[in-house]
Amino acid sequence: MTTAAPTVWEDFDVPAHARGGQVTLNLYDHLAAYAPKRPGAYLRISSDRFGLETGEDHQLEDSEDSRARLRWGPFAKIYKENDTSAFKKRKIVKPDGSIDWMVPRPEFRQLLADLAHGVIDGVIFYDLDRLVRQPRDLEDLIDIVEYVKRPVTGATGGHMNLINDSDRHMARMMCVMALKSSEDTARRVARQHLSSAQNGQAQGRIAYGWVRKGEKKGQLVPEEADVVTRIFQDFMSGESAYSIAKAFNTEGITPPAARTWSSTMIAKMLRRLGRCPAGRH
Repeated sequence: MTTAAPTVWEDFDVPAHARGGQVTLNLYDHLAAYAPKRPGAYLRISSDRFGLETGEDHQLEDSEDSRARLRWGPFAKIYKENDTSAFKKRKIVKPDGSIDWMVPRPEFRQLLADLAHGVIDGVIFYDLDRLVRQPRDLEDLIDIVEYVKRPVTGATGGHMNLINDSDRHMARMMCVMALKSSEDTARRVARQHLSSAQNGQAQGRIAYGWVRKGEKKGQLVPEEADVVTRIFQDFMSGESAYSIAKAFNTEGITPPAARTWSSTMIAKMLRRLGRCPAGRH
């Protein structure tokens, strides 16, 4: 008596017409058809100076539309990385003393861990260039996708799904192109900053409290400077970022680039001053 060999995918039934080696199956079509019951959504904005998070809101709307179209379950977790680069590497000293250069993206790393351990069983990302800009990060994700065999698909750009080998190869090529674009931009910006510095002009990102555009760029705006000073003084007196934002809205003080002040906006300003620890929002 012979025993049938176990299949690679226990939940995959080979159709009757396909048995006996009559046809070649693309098994990834079956895997891509899996509808996650507890998917995750990944959202990222490279630059958000004032913590408005409006770009992430738009990304979430499109991701929700894709989730509904695919008939996936509701998002179990949403991973947001606001004002976060997927390109710039940092020197990281590991506990064992070894050194590596990585892009610090804690939410992305948490997503990888959750997908690997089954906390989520699929991912919708807004677009590939929001998901990764470094080939190393993409390969880390692909390793996990190949291991757990769960879909990771984009809300835009043709709805790429990394469960498919053809889409993985396309993602690799697109990631390399995106990396080159980021490196080209970094080179141009660095050259522009050097030229501005040589000419005695203000350069780089201009914070709230200073003229941010035009010929007077970099000059102090007294009214805004007074607001920044008050934020610092109120916080050092024990006020939270939330209470400061609430007071400013009550008094009708104009925020930098939104209709109302928010605790996130205040916290970002305080962090730039190096005075806002976690838990004081």
